[in-house]
Amino acid sequence: MTANSVDILVVGGGIHGAAIARDAVGRGLKVMLAEREDYASHTSSASSKLAHGGLRYLEHMEFGLVRESLSERAGLLKTAPHLVSPLKFLLPIFDWQKRSAWFVHTGLALYDLLSLGGEMPGSGRLSQSDVDALPHLRQDHLKAVLHYHDAHADDARLTLSAALDARARGADIANRRAVTALTPRENGYTATFSERGITSEVDARFIVNTAGPFVGELDAMIPNGPSPKEIRFVRGSHIVLPMPEPAETCAYTLQDEGERIIFSIPWLAGNFLMVGTTDIPQGGAPCHATCSIDEKTYLLEAYNRYFSRAGGPATMSDIVFDWAGLRTLHGRPDEDPSRITREVTLETAQQGTGGFLSLVGGKLTTHRATAEQVLSRLQSMGLDMGPAWTKGVPQYGGTLDREALRARADNGPDAISQQIRQRWAFTYGDKIDDLYANLQEDPALAQEIAPGVPQVELQHVAAVEDASTGEDFLWRRTKLELFLDQASRDKIEEWFATN
Repeated sequence: MTANSVDILVVGGGIHGAAIARDAVGRGLKVMLAEREDYASHTSSASSKLAHGGLRYLEHMEFGLVRESLSERAGLLKTAPHLVSPLKFLLPIFDWQKRSAWFVHTGLALYDLLSLGGEMPGSGRLSQSDVDALPHLRQDHLKAVLHYHDAHADDARLTLSAALDARARGADIANRRAVTALTPRENGYTATFSERGITSEVDARFIVNTAGPFVGELDAMIPNGPSPKEIRFVRGSHIVLPMPEPAETCAYTLQDEGERIIFSIPWLAGNFLMVGTTDIPQGGAPCHATCSIDEKTYLLEAYNRYFSRAGGPATMSDIVFDWAGLRTLHGRPDEDPSRITREVTLETAQQGTGGFLSLVGGKLTTHRATAEQVLSRLQSMGLDMGPAWTKGVPQYGGTLDREALRARADNGPDAISQQIRQRWAFTYGDKIDDLYANLQEDPALAQEIAPGVPQVELQHVAAVEDASTGEDFLWRRTKLELFLDQASRDKIEEWFATN
């Protein structure tokens, strides 16, 4: 192997690409990851922010997927406690819905059974007094309110955590590194990059295509690539509403008049409600997905059907933020988007003793298990590697449990407010100690560039987490986009432009 060569080139810095790079480098392989934009800049920052088993997949008889997802959910609660936390869901049953209370209760009992060993509370039914105390749920035609647990997850930072862990173990990880050409070699490929205006090449024995919505573009770069797949783009959109008074403390799983499921989830320390998602087929070339007016209307109508607010129904003017992502799935053109499996599909092509692998589908929750599946396939194609190792191993920043993280926030430097320290603890995890150390070395870094944003934090995300724009920081490294006014966001953007 030459100096400018790798065993695996992973193309795409979403959750699957980052997880595969992490797993591979930990098995003794030489690994490079190329992301042409920012890590998690598409689907992996546009999810419903959940680590969940996929309760609705039980109706589709996908018991293996649900069991795997619940097992991985349990693992994430232990290995990424700064990014994944338990969340109680309420599931109201009305007499106009297709799914009866008995049917749903049976499904929840099966969900409990499949999650045995996950240390989550079991499902059940709220008492009438607890139902009466719910602040906003409409009571007309209400038959029952069931409850169960899943977990909230910071999708973009979970992706970043895997990428940074891969780097810490020796992988060459970079964003703003675009693959512009792939040329077959005797045993693998030569990849050409454009990285911040500089062109370079690397020889890779195996290419792993985790480009998400753009998977077809990379497939098309090589002759005799993987067999053509029936790829469906399905758009999932979300809206964000202000938290009503009194505040909701539980999430809700809501059923529309058909069989679609919509979540209403307290978000960002209870400051907002996140409502989603949709399943809308999207044709044409992949792009940055946007939430349409029709989708906003659909989500508002669904929310208002279930909840009554003192100020009247939620309207378009109440939406403070929205996003959409494209799920890249393997399904028939005539298949209902809600019923297309989220199971991962792997397609491969051999190139001498090397090869090419494309990944379609998959779930945020099961990214670690998916990475193991990919490495197993590459091993079957002739790539020697060490054993699987990631199960139970803390993610980057994940060595402290939630109680210890709260203590870190409580005992931080007085120059930083408790509110900021608390945010840091459940953003950076154990790396909060690095921020504290930098402040001890240079106390002037406590100066706030914008309200609630000390200079030390911006230096950290730029130097350690590869953030180079205001959007990188405000949306994917943090969610401060929703808390800062335009003048403050402009100050953040200016900082990145001049540093």
